[in-house]
Amino acid sequence: MLWPMAWSLLPLTGGLLLILFKGGGLLATSFLALGLMLSLAAVWIGTTAVPGRVDMLVLLISPFTAFSLFFQPPNIVQALLALIAWTINYRTASSLSALSGVAYRCEWDPRLPLPDVEGATYMHRKWAARPLIRIGSNIVRGVRLNGKIMLESDSPITFTFSEE
Repeated sequence: MLWPMAWSLLPLTGGLLLILFKGGGLLATSFLALGLMLSLAAVWIGTTAVPGRVDMLVLLISPFTAFSLFFQPPNIVQALLALIAWTINYRTASSLSALSGVAYRCEWDPRLPLPDVEGATYMHRKWAARPLIRIGSNIVRGVRLNGKIMLESDSPITFTFSEE
C-alpha cells in the first residue's frame, strides 16, 4: 500500500512546484488532483486487502478534495488542501499496511445484546454483520464465517461479565 503512496508523491510534488514557481494554473491543479487520486488508489488497495478497517468518510476525502481543487481556490489553499488530504491517505495506508491480517474472533449469540464497555463508541447495540463498537482505535465487527456468527477485532478484547 505504501508503494502506490510513493508514486503519488511525484504528481503531488510536481503540482506543488508549479504552484510555487509558475503561480499555479490548471496544470498544477491537475497534478495535485492526480497525486490525490493515486494516494486514494493506495488506500483502496489496503481496504480490499483488509476490509472493514476504514470508515467510508475517510475514502471520500480525496475525490471531494480533488474535485474542489478544480474550482481554482487561491494557490496556498490548493496546496494546503492537497497536502492535508494526502497526509490523511498516507496515515490510513500506513495503518492498513501495519495490520498483520490477523483477526481475533469469538463466537457470539446474536440474540444477546452487546456488552457494555466503558469508553466505547457503539454503532449498533445488537449484533449485525458490520462494525459494531469502537474501543480506542480497535473496531469490533460482526462477521459470519463458515456458518458461524462471530465478533472480530484487530487486537484482543476481553469482555468481563458480572452477574447482578
